Parts: sequence; C-alpha cells; structure tokens
Amino acid sequence: MSPTVDHYRIVPSLTVPGFASETLKGIVSATHAAVQANVDNLGAGTPSRAPKFVKLLQDKKIIDDQNQSIATTDHNKTVSALQDIKASMDDNDEGVDNSIYGTYSVAGDAYEDIERAVKKLQGTINDAPAPSIDTTTGKQYWPESVEGPLRTACATTAATVEQQMLDAATDIQRHAYHINNSAPDNPTSSGYGGTTAPLTQPWSGHSYVAPTDASTLDKIKGFAENELGVAEVGTNHVNRPYNIDDAWCASFATWVWKQSGIDVHWNNKNYVPSVWSDAANQGLADSNMSSARPGDLVVFGGQNHIGVVVARNGNTITTIEGNSGDAVRRHTYTLSGGNFTGVIHPPATSKTAVPA
Repeated sequence: MSPTVDHYRIVPSLTVPGFASETLKGIVSATHAAVQANVDNLGAGTPSRAPKFVKLLQDKKIIDDQNQSIATTDHNKTVSALQDIKASMDDNDEGVDNSIYGTYSVAGDAYEDIERAVKKLQGTINDAPAPSIDTTTGKQYWPESVEGPLRTACATTAATVEQQMLDAATDIQRHAYHINNSAPDNPTSSGYGGTTAPLTQPWSGHSYVAPTDASTLDKIKGFAENELGVAEVGTNHVNRPYNIDDAWCASFATWVWKQSGIDVHWNNKNYVPSVWSDAANQGLADSNMSSARPGDLVVFGGQNHIGVVVARNGNTITTIEGNSGDAVRRHTYTLSGGNFTGVIHPPATSKTAVPA
C-alpha cells in the first residue's frame, strides 16, 4: 500500500511465513490491498466505488465462480496477474477522497465487521499445518493441499468484505434519504390519497397460526390482519419479529410474505427503493395499478412506503401497512386517485389485469 495514502482506518496486517509460495504471498498481499481500498471508500461514503477484487480474481482464473482457488502450473503468470491486481487496488485507494472520511456513521459499524473478517483470515493462516520439507533442497514449503484452501480463504474474506460494502452502500443511501426528509418515518394514508380505518383496539397479543389447508392468499391476509394494532414502543421500535429499530414498513410487508411461504430475495428487505428495484429485476414489479390484487405488495409514490394488499373491490384496494402512523393499520385507496409507484406480485401470481 502506498505510504502517501491517508487511510480512513488501517486494516490489520496479513502475514504469511517466508516459506510460503510467491503465489500465496501475492494473493494475501492483494487481498489486504483490496480490503484497505474498500475500507477507505467506506470511510469516504463511496462504497459503490470500491474495487471489485473478487471479480478480478475470477477473470484471471485464480478462483472459480464459487470463489474456490484454482490450482495452476504457471506460477509466474499467476504471480504477475496478482501483482497487477494489487496495483489496481492501490490505484483505487489513491483515488479516494480522504477529505470526507467519517462523514457516514454507518462506516464505523461496517468497519468492525470487516476487521473481524481480516483477523479471522490471519487466524486461518496461523493455524495452517506445519510445512513439509523438500528432501532434495531441505527447504520448507506448503503443499497445494495447504495453500489451495488458504487462497480460497483469501477469496472468501474478500467476498465477505465486498458484501459488507453492498450492505453499507444501501444503508448510506437509506440514511441520506432520511436526512433529506425524502422518506417519512410514519406515513399516513392521506398522503397517498387514501383513508384509514380507526385503530379501535390494540394488538391481540397472539401470533397467527395458519390452518393446514390455508392457501397462500389466506395466509397473507391472516398474518397481515393479525398484526393490526401493533404499535411502536418508543421511536420506531415494535416488539414483533419485523422490528428493525428504524422505519419498518418494508420489513413488515416482506415479513408477511415470508411467513406466508413467499421467500423472495431482496438485497435490503428494509428499504423500499431496494425492494422495488429487486422486484423489477426479477420481473415482479408492475407499474400498472389495474393489475393490483390481494396478496400483492403495493409501493407508494416516491417509493417511500409499502403495504400489503388484502382486498380488491372494483377500483378500490384495501391494504394493511406497517409503520403507518406508528402502527399497523388498515387503509383504503381508490386506484384512479391514489399516489402509487406500482405493485409487486408474488412470483407465482399472474399479472393479468383484474377487471375494474
């Protein structure tokens, strides 16, 4: 790492014994450079600009698409490739704007996880078996059976760090969204053209158990309706499984789906724009509100809020929404007059429009 770079935080060192191969030394050195570049981008609040080290290793056929080390007979070529990769990591790091280090509080939390991953890698190296002895030269060495898994451990650590960066990028975006007052913490239906049924009683205190013969739609309705009346205790805290101590409408909606057997992958199930983007990529998002039907998730205008559709009556839908006025509430909207981004259909749901 260039000594002229002003790091956000210094990544713990990674060392290997002198008898390790040049290939292993190269991947360990490059891994450390990549992690340091990721950390510095994190500290500057630009995690999306962090280098894609794992992809470079895959492109150079140093690891496969499962991040497993690929044995090579051309060690000189591999070492040269690793030197090039490390140089690109250093170049990325030197381009980080260190004048804004520490702008985002989320960086400190993510750094702790990254530091643990690096220390775990060093522990794996330290715990490797004793070296073998070359009977011809008398030199110590680690056979491929040892070095292969160590190279894999480097790739695994790098992949873990890159996932931390993806998570941090989403968190930074979400926090910035809140700072700019773009995402109301406790939206009410009136802001989207709807009406709210009165919250006449608190949550029952009992969890819903679906009948054995319940359909997926019955489960969605059952789980959502059972939560009516759940209210915050303090700021953005609910004593339910979907609590995240932050704006929780998306967590609630995806929890209802998951409890009902719909377990789709969102990169960040707690952030509405991320859910909508992932749904679009998976072919589940639909901006045509005439296709809204019970069981869908409805995303409101500005992608600031999300709810569960539990009924459709002509041009009207009924929803149950978490984090709406600090509680789980039931709402009614006229499709033609509401403020919507669109709906997200469950994977097995037809997108044929429902007759108005």
